[in-house]
Amino acid sequence: MAVDTRTDARVGALREQLPAVHASGYFNTGSNGPIPRVSYEAAEEAMRRELDQGRIVPGAYQDNRDRNRRVAALAAEMFGADDDEIALTHSASEGLNAALMGMTWDVGDEVVSTTEEHPGLLLPLALLAHRHGVVTRYADIGDGGSGVVEALERRIMSRTRAIALSHVLWSTGAVLPLREIADLARENELMVVVDAAQSAGQVPVDLHELGIDAYAMAGQKWLCGPESTGLLYVRRDRFPDIAPTYARYGQFEASGYFLPAAGAMRYEIGEFYSPAIAALAAVLTWLRDDVGLEWAYDRIATLGADFRDRLARVDGVTVVTPAEAMAGLVNFAVAGVAPQEVAARLYERGYTIRYVDYKPCTVSARASVGWWNTEEEVAGLASAISDLAAEARDGAG
Repeated sequence: MAVDTRTDARVGALREQLPAVHASGYFNTGSNGPIPRVSYEAAEEAMRRELDQGRIVPGAYQDNRDRNRRVAALAAEMFGADDDEIALTHSASEGLNAALMGMTWDVGDEVVSTTEEHPGLLLPLALLAHRHGVVTRYADIGDGGSGVVEALERRIMSRTRAIALSHVLWSTGAVLPLREIADLARENELMVVVDAAQSAGQVPVDLHELGIDAYAMAGQKWLCGPESTGLLYVRRDRFPDIAPTYARYGQFEASGYFLPAAGAMRYEIGEFYSPAIAALAAVLTWLRDDVGLEWAYDRIATLGADFRDRLARVDGVTVVTPAEAMAGLVNFAVAGVAPQEVAARLYERGYTIRYVDYKPCTVSARASVGWWNTEEEVAGLASAISDLAAEARDGAG
């Protein structure tokens, strides 16, 4: 196969912005992505300014508000939304809570979800059950590679109000057919609330085209932002259906009546840490202008498929991730080796991955293949896993 020197040079230059990828083979973006220098420098500059000038100089409130709206507008441009449909959050879980708790529920109302969801969604659903008597009906979708829409449809009943699920499953790596799920929801007059912790920055996202109602993104994963950052999309015509979960200073009229902020800003809890928002703004700009989202998506998908194919040929390794519906998240199991041990032993060999051990989800080891990974790293990780499988076979014998 011919070597694409232009791609190699581009990857090499971009990797220089990511010091962490030189410390080990970095395959754990599903937990936290590597932070680029531009993000670190933006946070450092903001911290220095606060240290030297103070945090509440004249105009600080308005400046922070304007800064936050610029970040929302940037995210809207990147992910196919309008500026006023994006709220800043501190995490994907915060966004999910804001969307779900903002709906009006009656005892006996139902939500349809799947058996492969992350606690970031499962726990808000459990809180709905505790607080409002809402019932969650779980669809068994297998690995998420096929039959997803049909499995969800079978769980919809007369009291179903919403479908709440992930775009990319954390436990199998499957990319769910969100457009088709949204069509199913429209046919049944349901809301669609999406856990986007593993999708934003990993797979193409056009929020208007997807047709969903709420989409909660994480800043620290595939977007390579700092902790305590996230984004929540709420479709404009759903503002009346999702009330603000948080009320804070500034959300009232002179007469004293409560007045939600304009647009999706009404869902923000506020009190954002300025250096974190500066870092998020810097990394989103870098992803858009220097990395290029379409290039990143294509490279993630190509490398992810190559890694999966390599693992599928290894005796003693079972690949969980469906080949027909995947991107860069690859879940797998090594016969005779617990997922936690797989992660620990690979780290000793210079590769950082993680594991999923949260039942009823599929238990597995998991590698997050990012656009910054080299072809040599992908082959090296697959080889190291093959060695683990061989050692387990030898030990069993």
